[in-house]
Amino acid sequence: MKTNNNQEWNEFLDNMLFASLAEYQKSPEREHAKYQRGQIDELLENNLVEDDRAFVEEVLENLAHITDNEILFVYRQGFRDCVWVLRQLGLVS
Repeated sequence: MKTNNNQEWNEFLDNMLFASLAEYQKSPEREHAKYQRGQIDELLENNLVEDDRAFVEEVLENLAHITDNEILFVYRQGFRDCVWVLRQLGLVS
């Protein structure tokens, strides 16, 4: 039973995260990030030979994957921390 609740909780948090990411896609912050990525792509294109560029792009993709996992962990932990604070304040049981 506890595993099912934990699975449901994680699914709930995943849905909340995906909704937040969808909102982020519409934000000025996302536009700025896209601009920055364009700048990085331009630097790679203009300053590296093909082999080096492919290597750096692979590293950047790996870093993006690591960051995605970190975002998910921190988002879930933020919810847990919020619930803990609300319990400490006696606002939820």
